[in-house]
Amino acid sequence: YDANGNATYNPANKTELANVAGYQTFRQVAYAGSFEGYTTLGLGVRARLPFRVFTLDGPGTGSRLVIDVAHFW
Repeated sequence: YDANGNATYNPANKTELANVAGYQTFRQVAYAGSFEGYTTLGLGVRARLPFRVFTLDGPGTGSRLVIDVAHFW
């Protein structure tokens, strides 16, 4: 969200944020919406797998969300 409270992330195709064809683990990445300053994403995986979530600095003054999912269990 910007300083005026407007969403800064508005994907063109909310049901398919990333092409996951060719990945064994992932099935779909979807945008679930934004409300009161929080944005929700859904990540579909092939099975109940361990994962961890963290942020990385950059680019610039921004940050990136990382979702690290195990490929095998």
